Amino acid sequence: MHAGLLQYIVMIFALLCLSTVAIGILLARTYRTLGYYQFVQASRPLSEPPSVSVCIAARNETHALAQCLERVLKSDYKKLEVLVLDDSSTDDTSLIIKSFANAGVRFIPGKALPDGWLGKNHAYQILADEASGDVLLYIDVDTKLENSSISKIVGWLETTNLSMVSLLPRREDTERLSALVGTMRYYWELLLGTKQSPPASSAIWMVRADVLKQDGIGLAHYGMSVRPERHLARQLQRNDSYRYAIGTKDLGVSYEKHLPSQYETALRLYYPATGRNIFLWASASLYLMLLLAPIGLLIFVQWNIWMSLWSTALIVLTALSFGMFVQVTYGGPLKPLRIAVGPLLVVQELVLLASSYFRYRHGAVTWKGRLVNAQPEHRDALELNE
Repeated sequence: MHAGLLQYIVMIFALLCLSTVAIGILLARTYRTLGYYQFVQASRPLSEPPSVSVCIAARNETHALAQCLERVLKSDYKKLEVLVLDDSSTDDTSLIIKSFANAGVRFIPGKALPDGWLGKNHAYQILADEASGDVLLYIDVDTKLENSSISKIVGWLETTNLSMVSLLPRREDTERLSALVGTMRYYWELLLGTKQSPPASSAIWMVRADVLKQDGIGLAHYGMSVRPERHLARQLQRNDSYRYAIGTKDLGVSYEKHLPSQYETALRLYYPATGRNIFLWASASLYLMLLLAPIGLLIFVQWNIWMSLWSTALIVLTALSFGMFVQVTYGGPLKPLRIAVGPLLVVQELVLLASSYFRYRHGAVTWKGRLVNAQPEHRDALELNE
């Protein structure tokens, strides 16, 4: 056999072995985390339910705010107040909020953004200061709730005696392009979570009001973080007082997020998720390439039946890994199509990861139209002493 051909075969074989390890880790990790982060509904009603303040930070949200408020106001939870902060919107967001005043929605005007704060984090803090509830429920306007959702989440918090919980919302509108080819952010968030560094969802999270007022815990410590809820979750996890769960269909928590918003969020979060560490970022990029390798190899190894079958099997296993996640977190008739395109979406994730790095390097990352300034590395690396 020609030496060059032998070298080529060895290289292909080594690449397939590395991809097998990478995809094996993906499959095992997916199976484990889907079982670990299950939502457990309270088995009995609460004797003295706490008062709940639903806190919504809105900035140019005319596309979804009215629907969000209508769903919240239909909640069957009795001890409820709803606060919406207009964070310097340039559209009709403030008018929408005020139109719900007769239904009991409190309009809170935004304030000038002080040094040391990102816009949404400052809005969170103002809402916490204005809220009167024993428990605060932060939700994005893209989050959709059913009538009993808040009651069930409060039941989970109270019966487990936790300080904070957050949920991975479901996606029920699989007929939309934004659901079929949207980012895999929630998937990576789930897989990368550990007991010491648990996942957290910005879409919906609940925390006790008194916890935010404790020394060393409040949102003021994370004013410049692009993931404040994740930092707070990790800090509380040290006392085993935080839980993350995957929302079920019965729980009724879902979300609808347009593609541009998904891309903006991914660009803001992907590089910080590596701790702004170039080695970890490069490792994450290499890992995604290994997940993609079987697709490319299938084209170049058609002359070898065994390598072709090996590559095909790896592609199927990648789809299976992603399929297990979609099966649990997606609904709707086109769910199988989302599973089928899963391996190809890794290309999109690789592009977003690279773009996130270069945008941070050039100071071009935005959050709701505002530039995100450079931040201390430890704010993203989630150090325990922060």
